[in-house]
Amino acid sequence: MVKNIKTLLLLLFFAVSGNMLAQEPVLVAGIVQSDSVKLADIHILNLSTRKGTVSNAVGEFGITVSPNDTLIFSGIQFHTLGLIVDKKVIDRRILKIELVSRVEELGEIELKGHDLDGLFYVDTKRMRDSLPIMGEEAVNFSNQGYDDPTSSNYVVPSANILNLVSLIGKKRREENRQEATLLERKRAAAGDMRREIGEDVFLEQLGIPRVHIEPFIRYCQKKDIINLYVDGRIMEVIDILIKEKDNYIRERINID
Repeated sequence: MVKNIKTLLLLLFFAVSGNMLAQEPVLVAGIVQSDSVKLADIHILNLSTRKGTVSNAVGEFGITVSPNDTLIFSGIQFHTLGLIVDKKVIDRRILKIELVSRVEELGEIELKGHDLDGLFYVDTKRMRDSLPIMGEEAVNFSNQGYDDPTSSNYVVPSANILNLVSLIGKKRREENRQEATLLERKRAAAGDMRREIGEDVFLEQLGIPRVHIEPFIRYCQKKDIINLYVDGRIMEVIDILIKEKDNYIRERINID
């Protein structure tokens, strides 16, 4: 009888010890890729421990995890991926992550001209006056009689000058397009952040109710979270969300 009790106690000890060991953090190795291409500089964050790492030149990484930890994988030009660590991950200690490329869909952009009149010599002078990035010497047409097309010594400007004006106009249009695209991305950032990080992270990990997700993101703008997100600095974005969640819940939710 005593022997049986000792045996049961011994089995119970090993069972409890095994369970405790199973709950200890383990190092998991993995590879991040997209369409079979190994991805470097992908940020991997353990949302539960707030510790992270970055994939190397061949997409490899290592990170310490425990059961039910949440891992966030993010990189510029890729959709953010969230993964909950389960028993299978703990047992295998190997992860193979597939990220999906982010395709930017640009809205319609209206580019305004320089209020051109259709008269070549008048329009060119107007463009010259509206582009302060050019020095006076670069657009001085007086040596060619260009200031007064009715003068007897008037000649058509050289091809080099025309090409210069064309290139500057192209540069300005590209700058306008980039500014419009950046503004549109900032306007859509709260909704995009909600989709890319995932509602489950907001609901389960951060404790933010569904109707409060986008207001919470805007609340975090005091920490410049929108610009960080647009710049692809997702690790810093998540760190701000974690730090500000308690303040938001206390100030905006508990008083409802």
